[in-house]
Amino acid sequence: MLSYQNEYCDITLREGIEEYRKYLKANNRHVLGENCTEDEKFNILCHDATHVIFGLDTSLEEEAMLDCWIFFGGDYFKVTMEYFKGSLDIKETNEKVFALVKEVGYLKYTYLYLRVMFQKWPKIFFRTRKMKKWSYFFPSDFLEKKISDLRKEFNIKILSPEERKIKKVIWQRAIS
Repeated sequence: MLSYQNEYCDITLREGIEEYRKYLKANNRHVLGENCTEDEKFNILCHDATHVIFGLDTSLEEEAMLDCWIFFGGDYFKVTMEYFKGSLDIKETNEKVFALVKEVGYLKYTYLYLRVMFQKWPKIFFRTRKMKKWSYFFPSDFLEKKISDLRKEFNIKILSPEERKIKKVIWQRAIS
């Protein structure tokens, strides 16, 4: 378990993102942003921060859980509008997702999201009702705040390792 996956971790958001990226590299997972523009790098930083603040890794299941946290507990509609305006269209991310959908198959990929939705979304949904909305495009001073303080400020109660488990794993591959 990574330190940011502890509810009361005592590291800064910046340190959590660094730990998250080191974890990806150590596990031969692709770290987004190495060949991006500055705007794209900021968008990736924001996405990586959501993994850290909500205590999730990059398995398909936990990516689906992250979508749920962002949808119900964040400014999903603002993020969606930015995507449709083209400012969140990161070619590298799109290529990874499309390659994964092609490899896994559209039906299996959709099935995974539906399974996660029915197993995990209710728990996440009720937790987001108690929290202050997390801004995907967060202020830069958040990087120097402790993750535990940010979670307390936003009333974020992350899923424990047991709560993150999926009853039956469908696909082991990670998307990032």
